[in-house]
Formats: sequence, C-alpha cells, structure tokens
Amino acid sequence: MSDRILYYSASTGRGCIGSVDTNNGLEDVTVYPEGSFATDWTQVAALSDDHVLYYAQPTGRGCIGSVDTNNSLEDVTVFPEGSFATDWTQITALSGDRILYYAKSTGRGCIGSVDVDSGLEDVRVFPEGSFATDWTQVTALSGDRILYYAKSTGRGCIGSVDANNGLEDVRVFPEGSFATDWTQITALSGDRILYYAKSTGRGCIGSVDANNNLADVTVIPEGSFAKDWTQITFLRPPGKL
Repeated sequence: MSDRILYYSASTGRGCIGSVDTNNGLEDVTVYPEGSFATDWTQVAALSDDHVLYYAQPTGRGCIGSVDTNNSLEDVTVFPEGSFATDWTQITALSGDRILYYAKSTGRGCIGSVDVDSGLEDVRVFPEGSFATDWTQVTALSGDRILYYAKSTGRGCIGSVDANNGLEDVRVFPEGSFATDWTQITALSGDRILYYAKSTGRGCIGSVDANNNLADVTVIPEGSFAKDWTQITFLRPPGKL
C-alpha cells in the first residue's frame, strides 16, 4: 500500500495529496485548487488516524481536520486565535497521540497530548534554552526518535523521547552532514525520509536504520516538485507513527 503525502502552499491556499510507493515512486492523486486551504497555516502536522493539525503562528489559531480514504478533507475541531502560543516554528506528532512544539527564537518547547475528541493539553514544558535555536526542521521518526535539522549549516541530530516525555540526544551529525537547501523533511513508512528543497523543486528519499545511520536511496532532480510548497506532511493511517 502506498503512503499518502499532503502538500500545502501558503501563498495561494492550494494543495495536493500525492502517493509514494514502496519503490519510492511519487504520484499526484488529488489536487486542491487555489483557495482550498486557508493561507495562514505555518505548520501542518499529521496526527494519528488520518487527522491533521493546522497551526497559524501569527495568531495562535489552529484546526484539526480529517482526510478520508477518498482524500476528502474536513474540519473537525476549530481552535480560535490565541488558543496556541504564537512562537512555535516546528510542530511534529509523536507516538501515543503526543505533539512536540518547538520555538526557534528561544529554544523552548512543549510536549502536548491530543485525545479522541481532538482536545489538546500541555503535558511537559521545556523552558527557554532547552533546545538549540537553529533547528529549521523537527521530524518524528519511528521508534520514538526525532530528527533535528539546521538549514543554515547542514548539521543535525537524532534524539529520542521516552514514555515520560524525557528528551535525549542519541546521534549528532556535524555541520555539512546534510544539504543546506532542504525546506521540508517528513518521515515516511518503512523508515524512509522525504527531503524537499523549495528553491529548486528537488528532493530525495533517504533511509534511517535502527542504529541511526542515514543514507540516500532515491534522488529526485530539480523541477520534480512544484516550488511553492510550504508544508509537506506524511498522512498517518491507523497504527502508523
């Protein structure tokens, strides 16, 4: 079964759901024209069971939506302005219906939870300075691991999060370990990772093993993707991280 990926463009509110198969072949499945989405979403994070959290940093508003098997989108719970802090720059869903929020400006963060009724709650707060302040992508991997990436230097880190929401660095990747043009990084099934560069429309599908070794598997050349995607999110079916 192919994975589904949600692409979103903040400039026009357009989007697309695409698929990626087990051979890393990409295909567009459902196209959403301009105006299909609000244009203020700064983070789009996939929750469990084909639900999606949309977040607007300027106002702290948000929404939890659903996507069905026919790729129809629906708003489920709307969170008005001020429901969220307005400094979150990365939001990623962890296992157990937990959500990691990260603020680049101060290095603060929070792990929250979401229940079956789409209720959100803060569970553990990480004060300013708890995280580095250069992460531009924070992506949950399998096995309660997190990939941190800094576009400015190409450095990164794989960390872990335990059942008590304790965070730990597991493997550090020094400057130059990654390309410095990735603007979106999302984990796929099968311990694969999709990297995307907005400036050129290029990408790459990589792999991560149990020892946190990263490898490039399929290189996707310039122009393969549209160059206006601001969020790319792997939609998590039931039972998937």
